Parts: sequence; structure tokens; C-alpha cells
Amino acid sequence: HLLFLCPFSMTCWQTLQLQIPAFQNVDDIVQSFRFQLQVSFFMEIIITMCWSIWTMRNDVIFRNIPHSIWRCKQVFKTEFALVILRARSRLHTQLNQWLQSYV
Repeated sequence: HLLFLCPFSMTCWQTLQLQIPAFQNVDDIVQSFRFQLQVSFFMEIIITMCWSIWTMRNDVIFRNIPHSIWRCKQVFKTEFALVILRARSRLHTQLNQWLQSYV
């Protein structure tokens, strides 16, 4: 529920132009995202957004900081930039272009 189905997380996914399908099986959601993204690094995008949403949840619970879509997007951009640094060098251009289109 937290990562895909609560209203806040659904809005976070929408910032990536991803729509949660009507079916609510996690495997089906991931496959739908794969189809919607049409990039080989779709799983890195999914994991990074899940981490960003989880970070927002932790901020609310442990730091008493209200969640916001803007902050979630900022966390996503920062974390995805770190993913790019760890990626194979041949993918850097494609990953950077995708991230820039998200900005």
C-alpha cells in the first residue's frame, strides 16, 4: 500500500508519468511500469522512487517533517544521480538524458 497505492505515492509515481494500473498485484504494477517506461533501466527507476517514497515516510515518522511531492522528487533526482555514478559507463549518457527529461 505505502509504495504504490496510497494517494501520496500514486502522485509521486505520476511525477514520472507512470500510472498505477487498476489491478493491484505488485508484479503486475512493475510490469506495467516496465511497459510505460520503455527503457532498459526501468528497475533502477522503480527502486529509486520506492526509496524516495520510503524516505518521505521515515521523515514523517522519525523527523516530524511533513511529506511533499516536491521533496520526494528532489530525493529521487539526488538518488538517481547516485545510481548513474554506479552504472556502467556505457549507460551514463542514456541515464543522464532520462534524468534531465525528468527534471
